[in-house]
Amino acid sequence: MLARRESFEHPTVGTIELPLLVPAFSSKGFEIRHKGKGKHRKPYSEVAYQLEEFGKHPHKAVLLSAYDIHFGHFKAPELSPQAPLVYLKNVNVAFIDSGGYELAPEYDSTEPRRFSREPEKFTIADYHAVLDRLDGKGVPVPLVIANYDHRRERTSLEQQVREARATFTRYRNFANDFILKPWQGRYVDPADMSDSDIANLRGFDIIGVTEKELGRDLIDKLKRIALLRQKLDAQNLRAPIHVWGGLEPLSSPLFFFAGAQIVDGVSWLRYAYRNGLAIVRDTYCIVSNIGIAAPNQMNHLYASLNNLVTLENMTVALQQWVDLDGKDFSMFPTDVRRPLAEAYQVMRARIPALRVERTSARVRRRTEGD
Repeated sequence: MLARRESFEHPTVGTIELPLLVPAFSSKGFEIRHKGKGKHRKPYSEVAYQLEEFGKHPHKAVLLSAYDIHFGHFKAPELSPQAPLVYLKNVNVAFIDSGGYELAPEYDSTEPRRFSREPEKFTIADYHAVLDRLDGKGVPVPLVIANYDHRRERTSLEQQVREARATFTRYRNFANDFILKPWQGRYVDPADMSDSDIANLRGFDIIGVTEKELGRDLIDKLKRIALLRQKLDAQNLRAPIHVWGGLEPLSSPLFFFAGAQIVDGVSWLRYAYRNGLAIVRDTYCIVSNIGIAAPNQMNHLYASLNNLVTLENMTVALQQWVDLDGKDFSMFPTDVRRPLAEAYQVMRARIPALRVERTSARVRRRTEGD
């Protein structure tokens, strides 16, 4: 199967188990408020309070943006001056994004675009300055860092790799996550990658691609993930694939079926997960036991906590699905079992990499029978 459990090795703590569904925190799409006056007036994001609540409980993973760390967006009034690091003590591993999402004008597929925004300038030197501070502070959790990917579109794949290695070599205590950017056209298409291009990815701990740069249609995105996984496997490159910005209750399992093992996103802060689906967060109180008279703040808090439990349960479900060879969908919520099973059958029919997988399995069974 292209889907698998496995793990990757972190340079300081060793084995990190997969798959990982990673809740992310970003200022993009949320309100920016201000504290202080005059020259002391500083911006902070409303998600800072969500991060504080998140930090009270144990979690497998989290993703933060270096852009938000740099501009102090997690340092809200009445919160610890040590934010955000103080909130990472209960996390097994933390991913640090290079700020490309916050700097780009595009949004991921779950973004409601609630607030207008004009991003501040954030360069690769600024990104390295954030990583320098993290490297010197004895962060209480192992980190995975990305390459600086802003405005790297149309850059040759060879140059992308060279620039990424230059960054990753500076920070050997962190695991690395190389984000592929489109080197031609709008999308990352593994069909355009030669054997030498794939071989040049050797040594990266994780291979990533943003959800919006995989394609326009969902089936195209899944097809490209499967082909990338197939090409990596062909050269015995076991680095997991990370879909940046793809976290959502229905599409996350499909990305996993196609061969991705890490998916992150902020949809868990924008919507409420219910029975395997995402619903409007403001109406979560109607289907939960807190009731429609609950204050909006309480409603959002309970929705977030429920979403985190849902992500944990989904992770276990994906592990069980692999253990049962992708033939049983009973571990998924009742409302989405049949749709996920039917979607997987379409994927197997429409995605060549999955058809090859199925043909190989039939050949093995015939050989074993002989």
